[in-house]
Amino acid sequence: MAQSKVWYSPAGATNWTESMICKAKDLFYAAGLDKCIEKDDSVAIKIHVGDYNRTACLRPEFVAAIVEEVKACGGRPFVTDTTTLTYHLYNNRCNAQMELEGANRHGFNWASFQAPMVIADGFFGEDDLRVELPEGNILKETYIARGIYEADACINLAHGKGHPITSMGACIKNFGIGAQSKRGKYQTHLSFWGDPEEAIGYPKVNKEGCKGLECPYAKMCEDSCPEEAIKIEADGVELDYTKCSLCYSCQVTCMFTGMEGIGFRDEYFPLAQIAMSDAALGCIKTFKAGKIGYMCYAIDIAPECDCFPWHGNYVAPDVGVFASMDPVAIDTAVADLIDKAPIGPNSRAEELGLKPGEDKFKAINAFTPRIKLKAAEKIGMGIMDYELIEYEPELNPENIAKWQIREIPMTVKPMRQAFKNHHLGRLIGSGHPLEFGRHKDVKTWTEEWKNFDPTI
Repeated sequence: MAQSKVWYSPAGATNWTESMICKAKDLFYAAGLDKCIEKDDSVAIKIHVGDYNRTACLRPEFVAAIVEEVKACGGRPFVTDTTTLTYHLYNNRCNAQMELEGANRHGFNWASFQAPMVIADGFFGEDDLRVELPEGNILKETYIARGIYEADACINLAHGKGHPITSMGACIKNFGIGAQSKRGKYQTHLSFWGDPEEAIGYPKVNKEGCKGLECPYAKMCEDSCPEEAIKIEADGVELDYTKCSLCYSCQVTCMFTGMEGIGFRDEYFPLAQIAMSDAALGCIKTFKAGKIGYMCYAIDIAPECDCFPWHGNYVAPDVGVFASMDPVAIDTAVADLIDKAPIGPNSRAEELGLKPGEDKFKAINAFTPRIKLKAAEKIGMGIMDYELIEYEPELNPENIAKWQIREIPMTVKPMRQAFKNHHLGRLIGSGHPLEFGRHKDVKTWTEEWKNFDPTI
């Protein structure tokens, strides 16, 4: 089988052509994403808006760059994300109103994009359509947000970073969780899979590890459950599984406050990766072949997902931008290049003593992200074997102006007009009263500046 092509341009720039924005636009065409779009297509640009107070999510410029090229191809773009499960105490994306408030705070709005920001699964995440998955490894159905389902084409615009459940978030996660409605997310998170005592999808209760009423978060733990299924007793937590709706809020509340009363079974995490690949295929199946393109910015590589209202120190420096028509190949390339990258200072990766080339997210998040890649490959979503095509734009007169806001240099217009008509520097030597004063002893100052340099 032929390798899938993944185009890649490294982070960093030394001139106008090498801006990450310019390179992303170049890769959009190099990878053939423009061919996904026909005139007047409704084009969903699927992003992750990030939670309130999260500062490691994509900046709006990275999204606006792709909006501009979708428009240039004749498409009608809208930028989109979905609501979430509750899953932590201060989640800001539980309904569309709150999510749009947070998105606006991040700069994800019409003013930044010149395109609508749409919550694809409706006000409370119930606007969806069912997709059958007979080929799924674990899931046999999922529920795709209607706004994405109904689009003619899609650009999956992901942020490459860690994820505490699925190890790494990139393009597959951007569909496998991000394109699902609330009940689709329940499916992806293995809700109601097995019986409570198996604790695969259900919260795992560790009563012996719970501090009971002595826990400083006891009241918060009880309040975390929208079904009021949790009661904290003197001898530990009691969970009424007949009421539990598997929103994950109790688990996250307990774990992220440093307590040990409620958590996940270890097997849950690799199984959730596999289910997420199934769900991603459900989203892909709603589009005609060739109507989805994939891009990923592997920058601000935090150890956890943009769902969190904080972020840890970056596990690696910025890697770059990727583009492909194969979601499995692009995610494999993202994982490989993050692993090859240097270790981020003061990060969890450094704390663990990792070296470049080691599986960063396996060490940080317990399981390798390649589980979901293998699962996705098995169900025909793409292939892990890829050809990495590294691209670095050439600095020449043609490229230098290609992605600038205007092709004519500022030195030609309007600055030339300003110098000609208004600049006071033109009056020097004319005897005009506004003539600028100049220091005459230039030769002295060619040495005098050294008196200001404390290193000499």
